[in-house]
Amino acid sequence: MRAHSLITPPALVAALLLAGCTGMAGSSSRSAGGTGTLQVRLTDAPIDLSTVQSVNVTLTGVTVFPEETTNPMGTLMESGPISLMAFPATFDLLTLTGGATVLLATGEVPAGTYSRIHLDISSATLVNTDGSTTPLKIDSNKVDVPIRFEVTAGTTDTITLDFNAAASVQVNETGNDQFILRPVVTPVP
Repeated sequence: MRAHSLITPPALVAALLLAGCTGMAGSSSRSAGGTGTLQVRLTDAPIDLSTVQSVNVTLTGVTVFPEETTNPMGTLMESGPISLMAFPATFDLLTLTGGATVLLATGEVPAGTYSRIHLDISSATLVNTDGSTTPLKIDSNKVDVPIRFEVTAGTTDTITLDFNAAASVQVNETGNDQFILRPVVTPVP
Protein backbone atom coordinates (compact mmCIF):
# COMPACT_ATOMS: atom_id res chain seq x y z
CA MET A 1 0.00 0.00 0.00
CA ARG A 2 1.40 3.37 -0.94
CA ALA A 3 0.35 6.65 0.68
CA HIS A 4 0.72 9.89 -1.26
CA SER A 5 1.59 13.30 0.03
CA LEU A 6 -1.23 15.71 -0.63
CA ILE A 7 -1.33 19.32 -1.74
CA THR A 8 -4.01 21.05 0.30
CA PRO A 9 -5.45 24.56 0.35
CA PRO A 10 -4.79 26.63 3.47
CA ALA A 11 -8.45 26.72 4.47
CA LEU A 12 -10.02 23.80 6.31
CA VAL A 13 -12.69 22.09 4.26
CA ALA A 14 -15.82 20.48 5.67
CA ALA A 15 -16.97 16.91 5.17
CA LEU A 16 -17.51 13.41 6.40
CA LEU A 17 -16.74 10.15 4.69
CA LEU A 18 -18.34 6.90 3.72
CA ALA A 19 -17.98 3.16 3.54
CA GLY A 20 -18.62 0.65 0.84
CA CYS A 21 -17.60 0.45 -2.74
CA THR A 22 -19.06 0.27 -6.22
CA GLY A 23 -17.63 -0.15 -9.65
CA MET A 24 -16.62 2.79 -11.76
CA ALA A 25 -19.34 5.23 -12.73
CA GLY A 26 -18.91 7.24 -15.87
CA SER A 27 -16.00 7.02 -18.23
CA SER A 28 -12.61 8.62 -18.24
CA SER A 29 -10.01 9.43 -20.85
CA ARG A 30 -7.46 7.99 -18.41
CA SER A 31 -8.70 4.41 -18.91
CA ALA A 32 -6.09 3.77 -21.61
CA GLY A 33 -3.44 4.09 -18.86
CA GLY A 34 -4.91 1.24 -16.81
CA THR A 35 -6.55 1.30 -13.42
CA GLY A 36 -5.48 1.39 -9.80
CA THR A 37 -7.32 0.92 -6.54
CA LEU A 38 -8.16 3.96 -4.42
CA GLN A 39 -8.91 3.73 -0.69
CA VAL A 40 -10.38 6.68 1.20
CA ARG A 41 -9.87 6.43 4.99
CA LEU A 42 -11.12 8.58 7.89
CA THR A 43 -9.51 9.69 11.18
CA ASP A 44 -10.31 12.33 13.83
CA ALA A 45 -8.55 14.60 16.29
CA PRO A 46 -9.93 14.34 19.88
CA ILE A 47 -13.12 16.27 20.76
CA ASP A 48 -13.33 18.54 23.81
CA LEU A 49 -16.92 17.87 24.91
CA SER A 50 -16.63 16.11 28.28
CA THR A 51 -20.27 15.00 28.32
CA VAL A 52 -20.16 13.41 24.83
CA GLN A 53 -19.59 9.68 24.42
CA SER A 54 -20.01 9.42 20.62
CA VAL A 55 -20.35 11.61 17.54
CA ASN A 56 -22.15 9.44 14.98
CA VAL A 57 -22.26 10.58 11.38
CA THR A 58 -24.05 8.79 8.54
CA LEU A 59 -22.58 9.19 5.08
CA THR A 60 -24.37 8.24 1.89
CA GLY A 61 -21.83 9.02 -0.80
CA VAL A 62 -18.14 9.37 -1.65
CA THR A 63 -17.33 10.58 -5.16
CA VAL A 64 -13.93 11.39 -6.68
CA PHE A 65 -13.42 13.79 -9.59
CA PRO A 66 -10.68 13.37 -12.22
CA GLU A 67 -8.69 16.50 -12.94
CA GLU A 68 -9.72 18.21 -16.18
CA THR A 69 -7.24 17.66 -19.01
CA THR A 70 -6.82 18.87 -22.58
CA ASN A 71 -5.89 16.85 -25.63
CA PRO A 72 -2.95 17.83 -27.90
CA MET A 73 -5.31 20.09 -29.89
CA GLY A 74 -6.17 22.08 -26.75
CA THR A 75 -9.73 20.72 -26.41
CA LEU A 76 -10.97 20.11 -22.86
CA MET A 77 -11.48 16.41 -22.26
CA GLU A 78 -14.36 15.76 -19.87
CA SER A 79 -14.05 12.93 -17.36
CA GLY A 80 -17.06 12.05 -15.31
CA PRO A 81 -17.13 11.70 -11.53
CA ILE A 82 -16.57 8.23 -10.06
CA SER A 83 -18.72 7.01 -7.17
CA LEU A 84 -17.01 4.87 -4.51
CA MET A 85 -20.04 4.49 -2.21
CA ALA A 86 -22.47 1.56 -2.42
CA PHE A 87 -24.64 2.09 0.67
CA PRO A 88 -25.01 4.39 3.70
CA ALA A 89 -22.68 3.85 6.64
CA THR A 90 -22.50 5.38 10.12
CA PHE A 91 -19.20 6.17 11.84
CA ASP A 92 -18.47 7.16 15.45
CA LEU A 93 -15.83 9.83 14.98
CA LEU A 94 -14.64 9.52 18.58
CA THR A 95 -13.38 5.99 17.88
CA LEU A 96 -11.04 7.43 15.25
CA THR A 97 -8.68 9.39 17.51
CA GLY A 98 -5.05 8.64 18.33
CA GLY A 99 -4.13 7.59 14.80
CA ALA A 100 -7.00 5.11 14.33
CA THR A 101 -8.58 5.06 10.87
CA VAL A 102 -11.52 3.34 9.21
CA LEU A 103 -12.08 2.48 5.56
CA LEU A 104 -14.78 4.74 4.12
CA ALA A 105 -14.81 3.66 0.51
CA THR A 106 -12.70 1.77 -1.98
CA GLY A 107 -12.91 1.01 -5.66
CA GLU A 108 -11.08 0.59 -8.94
CA VAL A 109 -10.64 3.92 -10.73
CA PRO A 110 -8.77 5.04 -13.86
CA ALA A 111 -5.11 5.86 -13.26
CA GLY A 112 -4.44 9.58 -13.34
CA THR A 113 -4.75 12.83 -11.42
CA TYR A 114 -7.80 13.70 -9.33
CA SER A 115 -8.80 17.14 -8.04
CA ARG A 116 -11.43 16.65 -5.31
CA ILE A 117 -13.49 14.28 -3.17
CA HIS A 118 -17.20 14.93 -2.66
CA LEU A 119 -19.01 13.64 0.44
CA ASP A 120 -22.73 13.33 1.14
CA ILE A 121 -23.88 13.37 4.79
CA SER A 122 -27.42 12.30 5.68
CA SER A 123 -27.49 12.60 9.51
CA ALA A 124 -25.46 13.11 12.67
CA THR A 125 -26.10 12.64 16.40
CA LEU A 126 -24.29 13.04 19.69
CA VAL A 127 -24.54 10.26 22.25
CA ASN A 128 -24.11 11.76 25.71
CA THR A 129 -22.37 9.99 28.60
CA ASP A 130 -25.78 9.58 30.30
CA GLY A 131 -26.99 7.56 27.28
CA SER A 132 -29.26 10.24 25.84
CA THR A 133 -28.91 11.30 22.21
CA THR A 134 -28.88 14.76 20.71
CA PRO A 135 -29.53 15.22 16.99
CA LEU A 136 -27.12 17.50 15.20
CA LYS A 137 -28.48 19.99 12.72
CA ILE A 138 -26.33 19.57 9.59
CA ASP A 139 -25.14 22.91 8.22
CA SER A 140 -24.41 21.39 4.79
CA ASN A 141 -24.97 17.79 3.75
CA LYS A 142 -22.84 18.09 0.63
CA VAL A 143 -19.14 18.75 1.12
CA ASP A 144 -16.36 19.12 -1.44
CA VAL A 145 -12.80 18.49 -0.28
CA PRO A 146 -10.40 20.02 -2.81
CA ILE A 147 -7.43 17.67 -2.83
CA ARG A 148 -5.07 16.88 -5.68
CA PHE A 149 -3.84 13.28 -5.73
CA GLU A 150 -2.56 10.64 -8.13
CA VAL A 151 -3.75 7.09 -8.67
CA THR A 152 -1.07 4.86 -10.22
CA ALA A 153 -1.99 1.93 -12.48
CA GLY A 154 -1.62 -1.47 -10.87
CA THR A 155 -1.23 -0.18 -7.29
CA THR A 156 -3.40 0.61 -4.27
CA ASP A 157 -3.26 4.29 -3.32
CA THR A 158 -4.65 5.53 0.00
CA ILE A 159 -6.03 8.95 0.93
CA THR A 160 -6.76 9.64 4.62
CA LEU A 161 -9.08 12.47 5.59
CA ASP A 162 -9.18 13.94 9.11
CA PHE A 163 -12.72 14.73 10.20
CA ASN A 164 -12.27 17.13 13.10
CA ALA A 165 -15.27 16.50 15.39
CA ALA A 166 -14.14 19.13 17.92
CA ALA A 167 -14.12 21.86 15.25
CA SER A 168 -17.25 20.56 13.51
CA VAL A 169 -19.70 20.28 16.42
CA GLN A 170 -20.82 23.74 17.50
CA VAL A 171 -23.49 25.19 19.77
CA ASN A 172 -25.84 27.66 18.12
CA GLU A 173 -25.26 30.81 20.18
CA THR A 174 -28.25 32.69 18.74
CA GLY A 175 -30.83 29.92 19.09
CA ASN A 176 -31.82 27.50 21.79
CA ASP A 177 -28.33 26.06 22.35
CA GLN A 178 -28.91 23.67 19.46
CA PHE A 179 -25.89 21.62 18.36
CA ILE A 180 -24.90 22.11 14.73
CA LEU A 181 -22.59 20.00 12.60
CA ARG A 182 -20.38 22.12 10.35
CA PRO A 183 -18.05 19.42 9.01
CA VAL A 184 -14.34 20.24 9.00
CA VAL A 185 -12.32 17.72 6.97
CA THR A 186 -8.70 18.02 5.91
CA PRO A 187 -6.36 15.60 4.14
CA VAL A 188 -3.71 13.93 6.28
CA PRO A 189 -0.28 14.34 4.67
